[in-house]
Amino acid sequence: MEIKSTQIVYSEHEYDECFEYKNGTGRVPDGIAIGYENEALILFGDIKYSEYDHQYWDNHELENDVERVVVG
Repeated sequence: MEIKSTQIVYSEHEYDECFEYKNGTGRVPDGIAIGYENEALILFGDIKYSEYDHQYWDNHELENDVERVVVG
């Protein structure tokens, strides 16, 4: 099967489903290719639909940001 560049689908936070890596390393960052369209969305082998929504991941990433500065 030949996949064309126009078939590639990228992660867009807040605009589509949420995707995460199957190995448990977290949410797929914005702008990373997650699969391709061939009458349906075919995810790459290391990607899955997330069990959580974007709000969960936004909070999770904020809480685990080692560069975050808390004032107060």
